[in-house]
Amino acid sequence: MKRRTLTTRDRAEIFGAAEGRCHLCGGRIEAGQRWECEHVIPLAMGGEDGLANLAPAHVRCHRTKTRTDASDIAKAKRREAKHLGFHRPRSGFSGWRKFNGEIVRR
Repeated sequence: MKRRTLTTRDRAEIFGAAEGRCHLCGGRIEAGQRWECEHVIPLAMGGEDGLANLAPAHVRCHRTKTRTDASDIAKAKRREAKHLGFHRPRSGFSGWRKFNGEIVRR
């Protein structure tokens, strides 16, 4: 999926709609301070790429949320795969088990 390219006007609109505040920590984004447009609902979790789903965020806040999102997205994909009946095949040594009272290798 190709992401939307934001124009200067788009960034100004996003910044103005949030009244110059980071939507993650609520802190003010000062003049000259770096900030990024951040997807409120990640694209991988069903969010849209429109202006309504974008908000300004401090660079540090955005990085922290991105790390959290990555783990949440991976967990959601694992749950979906399990729900659909898919599983990862076992490879190599899979442990020991009891067979007729004796411990044997699987």
